[in-house]
Amino acid sequence: MKKNRFAILIMSILLVFPPAISAEQSSTSGCKQPSNGDIDRMLTSEALKQDVPPEIVKAIAFVEAFGWIHCEDGETLISEDGGIGIMQVTDPENEYNLDEERLHSDIAYNIASGVTILNDKFGYSGSVIPVLNDGDRDKLENWYFAVMAYNGLVQKNSPRFQNDGSRNTNTYQDKVFRWVYENNLDLPLNLGLDEVKLEDLIYRDNGTIGFRKLSYKLAGPLQSTRQKFDKNDLVVSTAGASLRELPISKSNLKGKLEREVVTVDDTFSFDQSNNNYNHFVWYPIITKNQSNSGFVASPYLAPFGKRISGPDRFETAIEISKQGWDKADTVILARSEDFPDALAGAPLAYKLDAPILLTKQASLNEKTKARIIELGAQKVIILGGKSAVSENVESSLKKAGVAIVDRIGGATRYETARLIAEELGGSPEQAIVAYGKNFPDALAIAPYAAKNGYPILLTDTNSLNSSTSQAITDAKIGKAIVVGGTAAVSDKTFSQLPKGSIRIRGANRYVTSVEIIKQLNMPTEIVYNATGQNFADALTGSVLAAKNNSSILLIDDQVRPEITNLIRSKQLDTFHVLGGRGAVSDKAVNNLLR
Repeated sequence: MKKNRFAILIMSILLVFPPAISAEQSSTSGCKQPSNGDIDRMLTSEALKQDVPPEIVKAIAFVEAFGWIHCEDGETLISEDGGIGIMQVTDPENEYNLDEERLHSDIAYNIASGVTILNDKFGYSGSVIPVLNDGDRDKLENWYFAVMAYNGLVQKNSPRFQNDGSRNTNTYQDKVFRWVYENNLDLPLNLGLDEVKLEDLIYRDNGTIGFRKLSYKLAGPLQSTRQKFDKNDLVVSTAGASLRELPISKSNLKGKLEREVVTVDDTFSFDQSNNNYNHFVWYPIITKNQSNSGFVASPYLAPFGKRISGPDRFETAIEISKQGWDKADTVILARSEDFPDALAGAPLAYKLDAPILLTKQASLNEKTKARIIELGAQKVIILGGKSAVSENVESSLKKAGVAIVDRIGGATRYETARLIAEELGGSPEQAIVAYGKNFPDALAIAPYAAKNGYPILLTDTNSLNSSTSQAITDAKIGKAIVVGGTAAVSDKTFSQLPKGSIRIRGANRYVTSVEIIKQLNMPTEIVYNATGQNFADALTGSVLAAKNNSSILLIDDQVRPEITNLIRSKQLDTFHVLGGRGAVSDKAVNNLLR
């Protein structure tokens, strides 16, 4: 298979690299070589600080100073071309204004300087060197030409031999990626580079190389860094990966993993042996259904998404808000126990760049109040009348220092939706019409409505509610998207809508959410997933999905062919889950794994 070609190349090539360091030594004495474990920590820390895959930085340091050497016999090592220390830093034109003495004496500074230069070379992508794929910094293969530029855009580093155009795997950058492979448990890489043709390359008389083509899309899957996972991230384990008691290869084996979605339980640990050349780290994980826990080496974990959750719906809403907002001038506040007044809120929240948080009917949740203060919100808009959210909540908000507390609430849910549409304003060309006595259809389409500034209006099954009819007339809306089947919104009701209106429906709420994504061509680079059995998480997540130009897919524990077909046809691979295991189980999450 194509994705294994580079791995096969690696296994077939004898890895014999001459040391990059000459016998020449610095005049700076007293240099002390740290342990491999300490170097690993420094390289990893600096890579993460500068948003570079640690696997790349560690491999560069390994090739530049063979074996992560910075000092030998008390002296900083210098190459024949003047490269200093572990990252073999050179700055002959003083482009980076580096302190040469510190490059000798301070290994952390040397590493930071090298990573800064590498980052600068990555910035050449699309202008001096080709950009690969979408330029995603987390994809290891996307750094290929930046690594080349770190060493030099010279002909010996050309990915093609000039005489016959065959693949040149003896380049500096290919050596670096071989070490990425070798020291990360044979992590497969997609670097056949069949897309780069000889005619794309410029061989200059001065020995340098240029590029006629500055953008390539590599066929096949790409490998993401495995060293940027956080607590509650969802990752896919490699079938047969070892689950260890401690973060060390010789630790007790607790079992072998299936190919499954597991949960990262904390930040990574470094290998406790402290004296090996492994470039990987170890993650504590919890297997599906919380049946086991232990440590897994990072190359055996691939990104899948994250679970955004708290112990209850209030804190889940807070955690969702943290994914999209550090600060917010306005917050939308909805009732936690019931959905009617909140169904239409996402478009307004999106327009105001406001997170949606939850409150009890009679009192303001203390953690919600703390989050409003933390966001620095000067205005809170309550959705619903006083019977939905009491005056006591208003009073609590004002006592907490919120300058403006507004309320949008009508006598009915339909009237509240009309008033929200009025507040949304604008000149929407169409509206969303959904059944007002249930939540799934309205929330599944909420990110689309929010992103496009379309109001969400509600109706009864067998007749168009008068408030909804008035909203359509007042806003001069020319057509509507009815979401849901005839059991939710009858054909009779549909006929009362403007000509040109359409209906999006599926056999059930889950399939309807699939049809929304398909028929409206919703973005699917990331898909947010919520339970179809309750409204709270989908409600608060809808504006986050809109903010991140994404969509919501409703799921449950059943394997649904329509969802499976959507995932396969669109090659979906990144899923963020809204809510804890009580809302969206591990089984439901693993059903998304294709």
